[in-house]
Amino acid sequence: MPLTVFLALVAGFFAGNGLPYFLQGSLGEGHNPSPFPDHPAVSVATGLGCFLIASAAWHFAGVAAHPWPGRLAAAAGLLIVGLIHARTWRDPDPWGKRTRNA
Repeated sequence: MPLTVFLALVAGFFAGNGLPYFLQGSLGEGHNPSPFPDHPAVSVATGLGCFLIASAAWHFAGVAAHPWPGRLAAAAGLLIVGLIHARTWRDPDPWGKRTRNA
């Protein structure tokens, strides 16, 4: 069960992390707080990569054997990444990439 909880937490974290990148890139916006270049295609690729990691973690988590701990861990992962995004997406330059390129 500890592996289920850990992998479900990872799945929730990466699913929640991928969503804003994928949506922002799909809407043609390139500005993002990642260390990668600001470009819509990079945002879409970052979001897709996060979705793939989340999918793999969920697949191997075996949540069917421990449904409530797995679902609660995934929800905790979503909460954690949501709180991180609430802070970093407001910061115009959290990685210093705009000042570094200027």
